[in-house]
Amino acid sequence: MPAAAETLASTELSPAELAAWKKDGFHVHGKLFDDAELEVLRAACEGVIDGRHETGSPPDGSYWRQASHPLAVRKFDNAWKADRTIEACVTSERLGRICAQLLGAPGIRLWHDQIAYKPPGGGHVVTWHQDWAYWQVVAECETVTCWIALDDVTADQGPMVFMAGSHRLGLFELPRHISGNNEEKPDLPEELGLREVPALLKAGEVSFHHGKTLHGSGMNHSPRWRKGLVSHAISSACTYRLHPRGHPNETWMKRCAEYPQPGESWRGPQFPMLWPKP
Repeated sequence: MPAAAETLASTELSPAELAAWKKDGFHVHGKLFDDAELEVLRAACEGVIDGRHETGSPPDGSYWRQASHPLAVRKFDNAWKADRTIEACVTSERLGRICAQLLGAPGIRLWHDQIAYKPPGGGHVVTWHQDWAYWQVVAECETVTCWIALDDVTADQGPMVFMAGSHRLGLFELPRHISGNNEEKPDLPEELGLREVPALLKAGEVSFHHGKTLHGSGMNHSPRWRKGLVSHAISSACTYRLHPRGHPNETWMKRCAEYPQPGESWRGPQFPMLWPKP
């Protein structure tokens, strides 16, 4: 007798969930990817980490090599270009529909993805930071990061930790180092009463956070891998602006025949739609 299909969480958000997002700057959702999908996703990510590219194209950015320190984080940008299973996940309409509600956006595009595997007993501290602070070529902070748990994420694995409400405080200075041994936590007035909330997830669950939400993570002190796949998403109304800090996406997009000019909305094959689907 075949196993019953898993029931996944609805992609429709309640007024209470939207109010909490506006107040806190993050949202933790129920299971959006079933166990069968997770099994093939893990295999796809591990294939890319091992240098196998189903499509024949490598990821845009590879920040780990086989010769790297064994306790280093395995991190790859735009792995969707290397594997169709990863592409289907990070451009999932499920993610896009939720992001559109959180931002009140007419549509959602992929900004870029990341494989982020933190090894047992390893991975440096990821310093407290805001994603949009690094993405200043995106003129409007209408951005959401979707962190997909490929396995359960527990407190001893160095989960992401959100500073609830920090997205309402504007931009902070960039940390000196995004990864190392120092949290470099911003100096926040105690009277604000902001609380730190770890994103403890079950496999297949997804956390969403605003581009200005302060977040960081610690080392993985457990004997298990912390396996995540990230879909960084932007509103389809966001526009491209020139900025001294720049971003690798500017270089990568110009490999394509179609890409935006300054002042235009992001478009072209570098930034596929999540929602609505073409």
